[in-house]
Amino acid sequence: MLDLAFKDLKEHRVRTILTALGIFIAITAIVSLGSISMGVNELITSSTGLIGADTIFVMKEFDLSEMAGPPGSFQIEDIEADVVEEIRSMSGVKLAVPIISRPFRGLFEVDGLDMDDVDIFGGGDLEFKEGTWPENDDKGAALGYLVANMLDVVAGDYITLNKKEVEVLGIFEEGSGAYDLVILMPYDYADEIYETEGGATQLMIEPNDISLVQEIKDTIEDEFDDLDAMTMEDALVMMEEMTGTLNIMTFGIGFIASLVAAIGIIITMYTSVLERRRQLGIMKAVGALRRTILIQILEEGLMISVVSSLIAVGVSFIFVDMLNNVLLGGTNLALITPALAIGAVAYGVMLTIMSSLYPAWIAVKTDPIKAIREG
Repeated sequence: MLDLAFKDLKEHRVRTILTALGIFIAITAIVSLGSISMGVNELITSSTGLIGADTIFVMKEFDLSEMAGPPGSFQIEDIEADVVEEIRSMSGVKLAVPIISRPFRGLFEVDGLDMDDVDIFGGGDLEFKEGTWPENDDKGAALGYLVANMLDVVAGDYITLNKKEVEVLGIFEEGSGAYDLVILMPYDYADEIYETEGGATQLMIEPNDISLVQEIKDTIEDEFDDLDAMTMEDALVMMEEMTGTLNIMTFGIGFIASLVAAIGIIITMYTSVLERRRQLGIMKAVGALRRTILIQILEEGLMISVVSSLIAVGVSFIFVDMLNNVLLGGTNLALITPALAIGAVAYGVMLTIMSSLYPAWIAVKTDPIKAIREG
């Protein structure tokens, strides 16, 4: 049966190519867009795994709608220095680490904090490709691997932050998760560069006991109307909502592409059945079973879908590599996982078989005498 299906596909090259093209476009769209969702999920998972479950994040309240615009164009308002000190002195607060954060070239972030407190920021176990951590009195910074790669700098070079020259004292090893995308420097130096006057973009709080997390969160939000305090659980929920929305958008676009592909498959396979009415009629007249005809039509769709889907996944690796290196500055944000690749191929096969069922059923119901006469 496979040889007959292959022979028919070969004889009708144009029809076969059109069907394959529809599948190829749908699967390429799903894999390429899905890789962004996978990459973001992986980045969030690796980032949150570095931070303790008892950590509380504090920052000024903001409306997500205000973040519209180009990446990095939105900056959360800083918390004033006197408020930072008030929170530090709260009952139950063991450690309150002020962090000055600023966007850098859209994809990256500059973070200034006390170098003695990098553990609460999840950076205690980071390894360096070259150089090392800056000391609190140093006028320099440690760069994520991807930041250094994009800027084409090594330890000892200088970068420009807010119109000031900053020495590169260290570069993190590749594969440091979210730290591939950051520039870390001492708090006092960041305060000087960005003129925050002792303020902070966010505070990371460690309580004396994990049982005090909710109490400290509630106290901060009650006493400071313009501050928002999040526990690690709150942060994970918010991130899941964000990635969930991204996943819906991504696979929504993929579904539309699939719908277009399915219509194309139905049309081309139906046309195939109409073109072969005489052949199908003869097959039935000489005793071919309905099952045999059904399997032959589905085998044609199966062969097209497997080849098209595998090619689409292969081409998607090229697209994703271009996306990471050309559009995203070498961030490797988009990620094709084995599950995504295998799932895309399986989806392509299922889509084609489902779309081939109606044309196959028409073929099975062909009246042999009428088909031979009209053929």
